[in-house]
Amino acid sequence: MSSQISANAFIFNDKIDAAYIFQMYETDYPYIEKMFKTILDSLVEDLASIHDNYRSENLELIRKSVHKVKPTFGFAGMLTLQEKCKEFEDKCQSALSISEIEMDFQEFIKCLDEAGAVLKEEYKKLRSFNNSGS
Repeated sequence: MSSQISANAFIFNDKIDAAYIFQMYETDYPYIEKMFKTILDSLVEDLASIHDNYRSENLELIRKSVHKVKPTFGFAGMLTLQEKCKEFEDKCQSALSISEIEMDFQEFIKCLDEAGAVLKEEYKKLRSFNNSGS
Protein backbone atom coordinates (compact mmCIF):
# COMPACT_ATOMS: atom_id res chain seq x y z
CA MET A 1 0.00 0.00 0.00
CA SER A 2 2.75 2.47 0.86
CA SER A 3 4.28 2.11 -2.60
CA GLN A 4 0.89 2.97 -4.11
CA ILE A 5 0.60 6.02 -1.87
CA SER A 6 4.10 7.23 -2.68
CA ALA A 7 3.56 6.74 -6.42
CA ASN A 8 0.34 8.77 -6.39
CA ALA A 9 1.04 11.12 -3.49
CA PHE A 10 0.07 14.75 -3.62
CA ILE A 11 2.90 17.02 -2.48
CA PHE A 12 1.61 19.77 -0.22
CA ASN A 13 3.13 23.22 0.18
CA ASP A 14 5.62 23.26 3.05
CA LYS A 15 3.33 25.62 5.01
CA ILE A 16 0.91 22.70 5.29
CA ASP A 17 1.68 19.85 7.66
CA ALA A 18 1.16 16.94 5.25
CA ALA A 19 1.52 14.32 7.99
CA TYR A 20 -1.28 16.01 9.92
CA ILE A 21 -3.46 16.20 6.80
CA PHE A 22 -2.93 12.48 6.14
CA GLN A 23 -3.63 11.70 9.79
CA MET A 24 -6.95 13.54 9.54
CA TYR A 25 -8.06 12.63 6.02
CA GLU A 26 -5.76 9.73 5.08
CA THR A 27 -5.29 9.91 1.30
CA ASP A 28 -8.86 10.91 0.52
CA TYR A 29 -7.76 13.64 -1.88
CA PRO A 30 -11.28 14.46 -3.13
CA TYR A 31 -12.35 15.08 0.46
CA ILE A 32 -9.23 17.17 1.14
CA GLU A 33 -10.08 19.19 -1.96
CA LYS A 34 -13.63 19.66 -0.69
CA MET A 35 -12.36 20.78 2.73
CA PHE A 36 -9.97 23.30 1.17
CA LYS A 37 -12.82 24.70 -0.95
CA THR A 38 -15.04 25.02 2.12
CA ILE A 39 -12.22 26.72 4.02
CA LEU A 40 -11.58 29.17 1.17
CA ASP A 41 -15.27 29.99 0.90
CA SER A 42 -15.54 30.84 4.59
CA LEU A 43 -12.15 32.55 4.85
CA VAL A 44 -13.25 35.57 2.81
CA GLU A 45 -16.11 36.26 5.22
CA ASP A 46 -13.97 35.53 8.27
CA LEU A 47 -11.25 37.95 7.15
CA ALA A 48 -13.82 40.64 6.44
CA SER A 49 -15.19 40.19 9.95
CA ILE A 50 -11.73 40.54 11.49
CA HIS A 51 -11.09 43.72 9.46
CA ASP A 52 -14.50 45.18 10.32
CA ASN A 53 -14.01 44.54 14.02
CA TYR A 54 -10.54 46.08 13.88
CA ARG A 55 -11.92 49.20 12.19
CA SER A 56 -14.56 49.46 14.92
CA GLU A 57 -11.73 49.12 17.49
CA ASN A 58 -13.60 46.40 19.36
CA LEU A 59 -10.97 44.16 20.92
CA GLU A 60 -13.45 41.56 22.13
CA LEU A 61 -15.05 41.18 18.71
CA ILE A 62 -11.61 40.96 17.09
CA ARG A 63 -10.71 38.23 19.58
CA LYS A 64 -13.94 36.36 18.86
CA SER A 65 -13.40 36.64 15.09
CA VAL A 66 -9.88 35.27 15.41
CA HIS A 67 -11.12 32.53 17.74
CA LYS A 68 -13.67 31.55 15.10
CA VAL A 69 -11.12 31.33 12.27
CA LYS A 70 -8.46 29.53 14.35
CA PRO A 71 -9.69 25.92 13.84
CA THR A 72 -10.00 26.56 10.11
CA PHE A 73 -6.24 26.46 9.80
CA GLY A 74 -6.06 23.22 11.73
CA PHE A 75 -8.44 21.62 9.22
CA ALA A 76 -6.08 22.83 6.49
CA GLY A 77 -2.98 21.48 8.22
CA MET A 78 -1.62 24.97 8.82
CA LEU A 79 -0.74 24.33 12.44
CA THR A 80 1.79 27.15 12.75
CA LEU A 81 -0.84 29.66 11.66
CA GLN A 82 -3.37 28.09 14.00
CA GLU A 83 -0.90 28.76 16.83
CA LYS A 84 -0.40 32.36 15.61
CA CYS A 85 -4.18 32.79 15.80
CA LYS A 86 -4.10 31.61 19.40
CA GLU A 87 -1.28 34.03 20.23
CA PHE A 88 -3.07 36.97 18.59
CA GLU A 89 -6.32 36.01 20.29
CA ASP A 90 -4.48 36.10 23.64
CA LYS A 91 -3.02 39.53 22.81
CA CYS A 92 -6.52 40.83 22.09
CA GLN A 93 -7.69 39.37 25.40
CA SER A 94 -5.00 41.16 27.40
CA ALA A 95 -4.87 44.46 25.47
CA LEU A 96 -6.56 47.50 26.92
CA SER A 97 -6.67 49.48 23.69
CA ILE A 98 -6.48 48.88 19.96
CA SER A 99 -3.13 50.68 19.82
CA GLU A 100 -1.56 47.85 21.82
CA ILE A 101 -2.21 45.36 19.01
CA GLU A 102 -1.79 47.64 15.99
CA MET A 103 1.62 46.35 14.87
CA ASP A 104 0.71 42.74 15.68
CA PHE A 105 -2.53 43.12 13.73
CA GLN A 106 -0.72 44.18 10.55
CA GLU A 107 1.63 41.20 10.78
CA PHE A 108 -1.23 38.85 11.62
CA ILE A 109 -3.28 40.00 8.62
CA LYS A 110 -0.25 39.54 6.39
CA CYS A 111 0.01 35.93 7.63
CA LEU A 112 -3.70 35.34 7.00
CA ASP A 113 -3.47 36.79 3.50
CA GLU A 114 -0.45 34.61 2.71
CA ALA A 115 -2.27 31.56 4.06
CA GLY A 116 -5.27 32.35 1.88
CA ALA A 117 -3.01 32.49 -1.17
CA VAL A 118 -1.39 29.16 -0.25
CA LEU A 119 -4.78 27.54 0.31
CA LYS A 120 -6.07 28.85 -3.00
CA GLU A 121 -3.05 27.48 -4.84
CA GLU A 122 -3.23 24.13 -3.04
CA TYR A 123 -6.93 23.87 -3.82
CA LYS A 124 -6.22 24.42 -7.52
CA LYS A 125 -3.44 21.82 -7.44
CA LEU A 126 -5.67 19.33 -5.60
CA ARG A 127 -8.48 19.84 -8.09
CA SER A 128 -6.07 19.23 -10.98
CA PHE A 129 -4.54 16.23 -9.18
CA ASN A 130 -7.97 14.71 -8.55
CA ASN A 131 -9.14 15.36 -12.11
CA SER A 132 -6.01 13.72 -13.53
CA GLY A 133 -7.08 10.36 -12.14
CA SER A 134 -4.11 10.07 -9.77
